[in-house]
Amino acid sequence: MPTILHADLDAFYASVEQLLDPALRGVPIAVGGSAAGGVVLAASYEAKIHGVSGGMPGWRARQLCPSIAFVKGHFGEYQRLADDVMDILSDVTPALERISIDEAFLDVSGSTHLFGPPSLIGAQLRRRVRAEVGLPISVGAARTKHLAKVASQVAKPDGLVVVEPDAERAFLDPLPVGLMWGVGPRPSSGWRNVGSTRSATSRGRRPSRSSGCSVMPSARG
Repeated sequence: MPTILHADLDAFYASVEQLLDPALRGVPIAVGGSAAGGVVLAASYEAKIHGVSGGMPGWRARQLCPSIAFVKGHFGEYQRLADDVMDILSDVTPALERISIDEAFLDVSGSTHLFGPPSLIGAQLRRRVRAEVGLPISVGAARTKHLAKVASQVAKPDGLVVVEPDAERAFLDPLPVGLMWGVGPRPSSGWRNVGSTRSATSRGRRPSRSSGCSVMPSARG
């Protein structure tokens, strides 16, 4: 059973800014930097689709996305909201390993008898984070940490991917090497899941799509 979950808040800094200021929702934004210089710390998905990414000079971000809005950031709010999310995650298991401000591993092997299978636990966590904190979060579930982290990246933005043990090879084969944890940034080819749950099958297919959802090439989320 895929009892290791990796939960990762989507475009975290930018998503928080859009949560705090409704006028920024649906708008391409960059946290940090400016059109004159500086470095972008994070970009919203509306900016990412134009090629804007963290670590990029502000002038380059403006060049790629002329309508981008630069915001200074609310770092105290980032910590507060991320802590709130971690509190929700810890409700399903004490085996929580936080690896950065906005992501964590969860071992739910001892929780399934209370909360159901990992797919259901992941779905419940996503709903709670959205309802109680107001932020999108992607979750990957697999047999190992490495696979769970890859699955959460495939799930982005705002999705859930479950990799069954007998489908690991079928899940990994179509993915770019750069998506592997520790190898490097994900190139533009990959799979994007918008608000859906997918499971890798054991028959060599790519993860299936739930009704009404689209899967398309995307930059890393």
